[in-house]
Amino acid sequence: MSIFKAFMALVLAIQTLSATISAADISAKENIKIQQERMTYLENEFYSDYTPGDERRFTSFNLDAAIESGVKFNEVRFLATHNSYQLAPTDEYRTFYTALSEATFGLINDELLEFEMETLTEQFEMGIRSVELDIETVDDGNEVNFIVCHNPLNDNTSSCYDFETALKEIKMWSDNNPGHLPITVIIEPKRIVPPVNNLKPFRFSYAVRCDEIVREIMGDTLLTPKDMMGDYKSLKEMRENDGWLPLGETMGKVIFYLHDSDATSGYINQDKSLKSQAMFPMLRYMDRNKSYASVIIDNVASEAALHKKENIDKCKVIVRVRADSFPDYSEKRYAQTEECMAQIVSTDYPVKKGEAKYHQYSFDGYTVTLQR
Repeated sequence: MSIFKAFMALVLAIQTLSATISAADISAKENIKIQQERMTYLENEFYSDYTPGDERRFTSFNLDAAIESGVKFNEVRFLATHNSYQLAPTDEYRTFYTALSEATFGLINDELLEFEMETLTEQFEMGIRSVELDIETVDDGNEVNFIVCHNPLNDNTSSCYDFETALKEIKMWSDNNPGHLPITVIIEPKRIVPPVNNLKPFRFSYAVRCDEIVREIMGDTLLTPKDMMGDYKSLKEMRENDGWLPLGETMGKVIFYLHDSDATSGYINQDKSLKSQAMFPMLRYMDRNKSYASVIIDNVASEAALHKKENIDKCKVIVRVRADSFPDYSEKRYAQTEECMAQIVSTDYPVKKGEAKYHQYSFDGYTVTLQR
């Protein structure tokens, strides 16, 4: 591409940016409308004549035998989806991003526009048992709400835009599938937030509100840090004594992980035992020996593989790794992902309902497998 064409593409990107931001408000309303319509459909039609699926379809091992033998929760690996809410972008955002890609000679990859996930219910139906929700905080001074999207100003198409409704969808699926394999939900608060439309940076008080919402909606379905550690004084003591709950005792439960953020330390400091908290904080490798550590973010597969002896064998923590990053993937990275034995393996290429445009990543066709 010539420099002139790149310049003209940049001009187009600048011209369409305003339209992209303006369209975001319309898109947000459309997101909520579609989400509410889907909830009505699920309640009145989908689950009116519903038969739960057999969880054994999704495990590479004999599930009954594993439960009978006492396989523990931390010895099971779950295929997870990254940005589990993402839908196709608006036309305005597609025009803007394509122009930006051309202006940067492809440095900004417009193939990212093709990234899209099924709805949460559809993912659960296909065996996904770990999802990730990015949340933005909306605080109008009277009420605090959370929205689920990648960027509220432009890239905001989402199948579960309203956070509370998203949790109700998860709860509804769980209630209709008693005894399902445990579901983990990663809540990732966004760090950089534009100061418009009552959007606020995520802070400690918002983490507390998020905690309250999770408890209110999930009820008895929720499995908390207190439930996991039982009589142990801390998560570290639990880990050191190989005290993770057996898989059988986590069946039918939903577990929430709060992704590392600026507010995480405040959330932890409320009660470092975490026995009064709804969510497990996700920490970094350097914090693996903390008393409140149980879930570690080690996203780079090559690093996670190097840390396996410390993370998995010694500290006995749950590790989250990213197997790929749309549109980039490689067999080498997938091999490193297998080597690190992380229990939460996030992918941008999960199983799909229909024919996938790109390849699909799994554990040899399954979404749940054992560490060893």
